[in-house]
Amino acid sequence: MAEDFLKADPLKFIGVGVLGLAIPIFFPALRPQLAALMKAGAKLALEAEFDADDALADGLVDTAVNALLHVSAQASEQELCHRSEATVNRFLATARASAARRGWDQQDVAHRYHKRLVKLDHAISRAHPGARAPQRTALEHASKLLKKHHAVSERRLLDASRGNLTASGAKLDAHGRG
Repeated sequence: MAEDFLKADPLKFIGVGVLGLAIPIFFPALRPQLAALMKAGAKLALEAEFDADDALADGLVDTAVNALLHVSAQASEQELCHRSEATVNRFLATARASAARRGWDQQDVAHRYHKRLVKLDHAISRAHPGARAPQRTALEHASKLLKKHHAVSERRLLDASRGNLTASGAKLDAHGRG
């Protein structure tokens, strides 16, 4: 819904803005109610955004874990590792794109990406005890790969919180050069 509103005709934005400014001017008694209404609307919009982002992340994690669990019992360890690596790489690419698409700024993008990695790591840990031997091999390999990306993600999250990342995610030096 928010995307539809943002894609709307600029005249609609102007109209909503004028209306938002005109109501308190012409009806001063409605100022407190309008402020409360705007605050409640913003709170609902943020809650919906976070719920939608969590649902997207959960779906992405479920897809990756299911792919890791659907391995053949006859596959060699090398095949299992290769398939596991492909699954993790798909997950990472999709998680990175999703975080970049939904993030408000570099810090938010880094936080969303990191959150997706943590969710997958927890899901792999939960799936491990009930897995058969080939599935455990695939899950363990995926976990090893994910730990490498997890460390990089934590550094990027820290750098973004300090304001040391560019829009592309490249790290800046002390002089602001990439």
